[in-house]
Amino acid sequence: MTALITLILCITLLIIAITIFKIHPIPALLFFGLLLGITTGGTVSTVTESLLNGFGNTLKWIGLIIFFGAFLGEILSESGGAEIIANTIIKVFGVKYLPLSMAFIGFLIGIPVFMDVAYLTLLPTLQVLSKKSGHSILALGLSLAMSLTVAHALIPPTPGPLAVAALLEVNVGDIIPLNILIAIFAIGGGLIWLQWNKKFLQRAETQETIQISVKKKQLKGFKKILPFVALLLPLALMSIGAIYSSDNQIIAFIKNPIWALSLGILCALPLISTLDFSKTIHQYFQNAASKTALVILITGTGGAFGQVIKDTEIVNALFSDVHAAGVMVIIIPFFLSMLFTTVTGSITVSLITTASIVAPLIANGMLDPKFTTAAICAGSLGVIHVNSSFFWLFKEVHDISVSKLLKSFSVLSLLTSLSGGVIVLATYYIQGLL
Repeated sequence: MTALITLILCITLLIIAITIFKIHPIPALLFFGLLLGITTGGTVSTVTESLLNGFGNTLKWIGLIIFFGAFLGEILSESGGAEIIANTIIKVFGVKYLPLSMAFIGFLIGIPVFMDVAYLTLLPTLQVLSKKSGHSILALGLSLAMSLTVAHALIPPTPGPLAVAALLEVNVGDIIPLNILIAIFAIGGGLIWLQWNKKFLQRAETQETIQISVKKKQLKGFKKILPFVALLLPLALMSIGAIYSSDNQIIAFIKNPIWALSLGILCALPLISTLDFSKTIHQYFQNAASKTALVILITGTGGAFGQVIKDTEIVNALFSDVHAAGVMVIIIPFFLSMLFTTVTGSITVSLITTASIVAPLIANGMLDPKFTTAAICAGSLGVIHVNSSFFWLFKEVHDISVSKLLKSFSVLSLLTSLSGGVIVLATYYIQGLL
């Protein structure tokens, strides 16, 4: 019981350190991992070894996947591939169902492209569509932002879900089908809320929203298909590999996230102009590395913190029997993840920290890996508010008051999180009945 109280105290202090005192997650996770290990009977040497083992084991393959995902996003964003995806989906759904179109666009593009970059890239298209269709730009923007957030929290190869899979030692391909189902219902719940609040989201356009200058690039011929292939092929390969698991070396190759993403990148390479091809590739590598370095380090330190918890065996005090825990195997990871997102403003930090805490329960067979991963990802949608950088980006580009954004964006993010959580719970019960 003393060890459990120590764990709760360390987690509480970790949240306070990150949110109130603005200490960066990397030193905070390392320090409180060391503190937890020492106060539960470890020595400096043994706890340091635990931290290093956790860091190394987490990053032995996840680092490359995060980087490759960002690299693919750079190609799609800079080559005009992301715009091709957006324009094609708009043509399919039509102007009448633009909020649904923007949600679909955000979901697809949010998988390989970072949220801020994706939103700013699509902003000029968003503004034109709003003026031509009569749809409120706030409603369209919220639909796009919501789906970008859902993709960021739920669908690999975004860093957060990959980190959770690594920390909980779950095959990435195993979590994709369930997470896609959750994402669909989460976005569906958000779209229903947007439809019910159309009048509230209408506003007089007294001034132009901030214009983002984007160099338009025209893709022709077969290159118009390549963005879809590059984006969807890795997801399909990882999912197929999970369904048809065997000792076949071809299946082993395509279901491995590193090689599946590599094939996606190969399909995207023709999108790059042959003029200065090598120089452009080099620049994309640098951009992807600069965007992912910090995320990779945070992922590693999250694994280090989780390893200390595993080595101290505190989790034995949490649940003595998985069956006695019942529905708590979904509720606890879900609300813990929601709490971290709400108080830290970072979905990625929330995913990594929550997974680090519950990972020992997975290792001890007390939690179901797939459903715990889904619960953490759904909960991480949390409540997006004033401590989120994306909240302020949205406010500035659309010139919206903080009060109205709290009543719209923050409420919407909470609703999508709860919608996803309900589906995780329902799916968990249905599986139990089968």
